[in-house]
Amino acid sequence: MTLNDLIYRFARPLGGLQVAKYLARRHPRILMYHRISQNPADGAICVDNFRQQMQTIKRELNPISLDELISAHQQDAVPDNAVVITFDDGYADFYEHAFPVLKKEGLPSTLFVTTGFVNGQLWLWPDRLRYCVDQTTCDHISVPEINKTISISGSRHEAWNTLADHCLELPDQEKNNFIQRVADQLQVALPASAPGRYQGLNWDQVREVSRAGIEIGSHSVSHPILTSLDPTELENELVMSRETIEREIGQRVKAFCYPNGQPIDFNERVKSAVRAAGYEYALAAFPGRETLKDPWAIHRYPGSISTSMFEKTVYGFSYLRLQYHAS
Repeated sequence: MTLNDLIYRFARPLGGLQVAKYLARRHPRILMYHRISQNPADGAICVDNFRQQMQTIKRELNPISLDELISAHQQDAVPDNAVVITFDDGYADFYEHAFPVLKKEGLPSTLFVTTGFVNGQLWLWPDRLRYCVDQTTCDHISVPEINKTISISGSRHEAWNTLADHCLELPDQEKNNFIQRVADQLQVALPASAPGRYQGLNWDQVREVSRAGIEIGSHSVSHPILTSLDPTELENELVMSRETIEREIGQRVKAFCYPNGQPIDFNERVKSAVRAAGYEYALAAFPGRETLKDPWAIHRYPGSISTSMFEKTVYGFSYLRLQYHAS
């Protein structure tokens, strides 16, 4: 148990949440979600849990849209305890489970869509790996690239997590080749298009949520590692995704979200390309002390199925921890 965990555990019953919220009031929190499910599942937050989180934000904090936050920052007028809700990728379960909750609670949100995914042209690489691990009857897999033999029967989620961690460091062609080798070794035939639980939104659904006030941003065309692309490939990922979304929803797209979004996934060359492609700001996928310091690498906190992790984020414990480690 970390020091932060201990402080949270002992401070919470004594009013620590409100104290942390006050101390962190000037720090806007941008939350990043991916999957919402009807029932608890690996990699997804149960819709009942998500509903409780949204109700907490509505009751205790100051939910605003991403665009409102950026505008307020430019005017040096960010409200206290501002919280922004974002979703990455564009899974169908956003429409099925998250959107009804957001609509009922009257909460703004930004949805970053991978246009090739919404077009039905691809399914996302983490899902292809998860499908292989979930569908196999094999007990283990040997992975010479990381000098490991991974148990499948022990924990399928842990097996998937190990394989996915390796993929995060691979250029796209190498990653696709690796996933195919995994599928072959696990004796799983990968469908050409995303099956059931891995499917994306369709454009009718994107247009509906957009008309309801959900801001739509770009998450690229094919979710590649942008730093591995040549200039033409990079431009195509950025420009084609923006133009596709704008054509489909009839509104300007201001925001871009880096695929994977870790420090190794973008650099100054990529940020310059995002700016040149017509975006006004871009979001990363990790937190920082100064959320909006760099408009081309805006910080976010991961959403969590854990109530304690959620409370640490939205009430400010996580921010205070960042401050402590920086001092």
